[in-house]
Amino acid sequence: MEYPARTPEQLGSVIRGFRATRDITQTRLGQITGLAQNVVSEFERDPGKSSIRKLYRVLSALGLELVLRDASPTRAKRAKSAPAW
Repeated sequence: MEYPARTPEQLGSVIRGFRATRDITQTRLGQITGLAQNVVSEFERDPGKSSIRKLYRVLSALGLELVLRDASPTRAKRAKSAPAW
């Protein structure tokens, strides 16, 4: 099943939900990933402040993967002609 996360806050909520579903505490997730419990907590609250490396450590520990896909076919067509950034 897929859970879209379009903002850092949504990402934190999705990860927190998976952690809870797997009955893993923040402390245990910290032990698995080598991160302190307060870092795991901060990651779940505001993942936008975390590094990509921490994100991948947490995803890996929870058995998750990051998948990128076009959010809208029209955006994809526009992106070919003119980058949004």
